[in-house]
Amino acid sequence: MRTLFLAAAMLVTALASYAQEIVKLYPDDTMKDSIIYKNSTSILVINRVDVVNYMKAMDSVLQITCYSDNKAFHNVQFSHLTAQEIESHFTSALAFLGDSTHTDLEYSTDKFIQFWTEDQNILLPYIEDMLSSLLIDGRIKVIDKSTQKPVPQYTIFWEDIGGQGFKIYKLPSGKIIFKESNHYVEQFAGSGAAR
Repeated sequence: MRTLFLAAAMLVTALASYAQEIVKLYPDDTMKDSIIYKNSTSILVINRVDVVNYMKAMDSVLQITCYSDNKAFHNVQFSHLTAQEIESHFTSALAFLGDSTHTDLEYSTDKFIQFWTEDQNILLPYIEDMLSSLLIDGRIKVIDKSTQKPVPQYTIFWEDIGGQGFKIYKLPSGKIIFKESNHYVEQFAGSGAAR
């Protein structure tokens, strides 16, 4: 029995080591107007160009589907919206981003943000929707809040929720940068809470 338990523990350890990936970051001096996203453990510096490109791509996708496909978003906040609501929210967010007077955008997860806001927070659901893809590509400057220094790399782990894999991004210290399962609608799909 002891041998079986030891073998099972070794198997779990081996599988856990395969279920992670290290993302190395390289300095990006092209960030002219960056967007700051803060959480309890880290500060993420996002290139505004990446947000603009994401919004342009989403604009094309949403126009093709006449704004009726809320599955274009992973963020759970979009799951209950009608086509008219998606169009209204998205066009407001796109107009806000396109306004050249809106610079120095900063978001913090320690504040409650209403979805239907008129200020810079209208962009937050879109930033959280695209955050995982930027983290996968290493296109974000990550600063550890405890040291106030940029990290050279971070690790991607996987968690299984209801048979679906969600990524967890962690600092070298092991603190969580971002968890997809906190924001993505797919984990609620089977519960009837969404889609």
